Amino acid sequence: MGQVTWNDARGFSPATSACCSSASSYVTFLLSLPPKSSVSSNLGGRDSRNVTYDDADEQQAEVAGENPLASFQVTCPICRKGANVTGDRIDTLHLNHYAVKLLELIDYFKLERNNKLPCIGCAEPAHWRCIECDENYCQEHSDFHHKSRATCDHRILTFKQILLSPRSLSTMRNQYCSHHNNKPLELFCKDCNRAICTLCAVTQHKTHETKEVSDAVAALRSKIDALKPQISMNLYSLKQAMTRVKTAMREVNVDAQVSSRKVSGMIEMCVTAVREKERELVAELETKKRVNNEIINSQKELLEGELNSMQAGREFVERAFIGSEVEVLCLEPQIVAKMDELISGDCPSLQANVDKVSFSPSGHENIFKAIEVLGKVGPPKPDRGPRMIVDENGELVLLDNNGNIIRGETKELLALLKKNILEEEIRLAEEQRQRELEEEKARRQEAARLKALEPPRTPTPLPPRDFTLPFEFSRTFGKMGMEGGMFNGPVGLCSTEKGHLVVCDVHNNRIQVVRTDGTYVQSFGVTGTGVGEMNGPNDVCMFNGRNFLVADTYNDRVQLFAPTGRFIRTIGQKARRRAMFNIPGGQNKKPDSMEGVFDKPFGVTVNSKGQILVSDMGNHRIQMFEKSGDFKCQIGCRGEDPGQLMYPYGIAVDSDDNIYVCDLGNHRVQKFTAEGRFKQVIGGKGVENGEFQQPRSIAVDEKTGCVAVVDT
Repeated sequence: MGQVTWNDARGFSPATSACCSSASSYVTFLLSLPPKSSVSSNLGGRDSRNVTYDDADEQQAEVAGENPLASFQVTCPICRKGANVTGDRIDTLHLNHYAVKLLELIDYFKLERNNKLPCIGCAEPAHWRCIECDENYCQEHSDFHHKSRATCDHRILTFKQILLSPRSLSTMRNQYCSHHNNKPLELFCKDCNRAICTLCAVTQHKTHETKEVSDAVAALRSKIDALKPQISMNLYSLKQAMTRVKTAMREVNVDAQVSSRKVSGMIEMCVTAVREKERELVAELETKKRVNNEIINSQKELLEGELNSMQAGREFVERAFIGSEVEVLCLEPQIVAKMDELISGDCPSLQANVDKVSFSPSGHENIFKAIEVLGKVGPPKPDRGPRMIVDENGELVLLDNNGNIIRGETKELLALLKKNILEEEIRLAEEQRQRELEEEKARRQEAARLKALEPPRTPTPLPPRDFTLPFEFSRTFGKMGMEGGMFNGPVGLCSTEKGHLVVCDVHNNRIQVVRTDGTYVQSFGVTGTGVGEMNGPNDVCMFNGRNFLVADTYNDRVQLFAPTGRFIRTIGQKARRRAMFNIPGGQNKKPDSMEGVFDKPFGVTVNSKGQILVSDMGNHRIQMFEKSGDFKCQIGCRGEDPGQLMYPYGIAVDSDDNIYVCDLGNHRVQKFTAEGRFKQVIGGKGVENGEFQQPRSIAVDEKTGCVAVVDT
């Protein structure tokens, strides 16, 4: 790679300046030359352009029989267009008058700063330049030039103004011929590819094809306009390819994070099972130990009694001989009897055998083998659901439920995608219902079998339950952390039909599913703003009895996930503007374009019709969506009157689909009908019973109709 450098910009003229006609603002650019050659050319005047390489490599090229100066490639840094230059000169390149003029002005500016640039009409320093006349003036001649009738419409600027706005050079009304200074460039020679004046047209270019500059510019503009659609398509294709690359990169990161969490969860489950087995074996050892200790202690007590009796008899015999001989003879019958008792006494034997306790490892070889095949990293299982894909030709197509590829307009494909998604949800719901029926049938058969094995017994009537008693604490589970079963700021909670608990792990930006005993089941979602990613999920509820609806608060949207955690679709979008319009009656109303737009949705719930209700806190309203995700209506607007809301938070529905909303900013709970009409205000600001201070969460018992409110 060589470099062409202008050593001196003063004295430049169009005849001695060469650069690409597209690179109008570049003074220096790189040349793609033959490897390691040396080129030095003097183009006349004060313009010198040098390209230097190592002499050793030049000699090597000469030895190989190559001529390093024969030809080389010049590449423009702007348009990337290459041009072959033959010989040791590079003045065969296309001329760029704009670059030449800019270089000349830079040199003039340096002289003007040192007061060395002379005025064209006197010896005073020049500080002004006429764009049309291309001449430098002092203050006096500048004023005269401006007041003259012939030149009063000329633009006179300082050099600093020109350099700060170089486009003023390209927007001047007239440019003049370098050979005939008083003649403007009005014609364009197609053979020479340059602008000429009328005198040049009848002398030097009289045999060439010429046309007016305006006509040439119009023809060029038409040609460019004809190419613009193809360029736009190419740009669109490149942007689409870049989008696919970014999407693939994001999916790779998301898949890696999700898979990593799955691995951690699986290993944690295995470790938990091993620990549970450890506790079971240790408990069994402790039981054996306790039984053996009881047997040994009973035998110990028996032996201690016999030992004490024998020691007492021996002491009695020894003490009998301490007295006089007459006393010893008097005690002879007792002494003989005690001796016979001691001699005839048998040592009691162990009445029960003590089992020795030991541990024999078994089955661990199977565990080691299972660990070797525990999990597999590879491509995911094929997704049967409908989705939009990009085929091998880069065209956006629809892959339907049956795996067929459908082509068409984007709008039609999106409508078909929505229809296929609904059909897929119905199919999955039916499959889930059939599985649950089969599981229920199997449970009933097993329960009947076990009941048949039980002996008959007389049922004992149960005492009546006292529902006034408080709940008793059962258990806690989870701890601070990022692994499966650990939480960092759990806020929202709901339960599945299987009895599993679904928790919004808000600071870990994910949803976790656990059993009621705290056993980790699964989690989905990672930190981010893409599809399936989350930023501060605050509420979750069940949709269609099996899917999860998540209020992705700080991404300003609601996301729908399948039971496996697979992303299905997004409901709503982020607000692009915060404008509100006043209407008569003191109410504020959002424009129609704000339908389906969220500003920090905090609560989400579903009524019996499958309609989705979202508390749009930042927009001070409730938004209702159909089951398909289409916007239906808005409930409430910003205000303090009944039916108006101020930062709505928690939301719930009762068995009649009446809507209950925690009106956080107004310190109350409001009740609306299923259609969204205001019905009732519950409570108000205060600390007494029935009053609230920023109520945040709410739940309704569908059987009794009781309403429970979290009053912060």
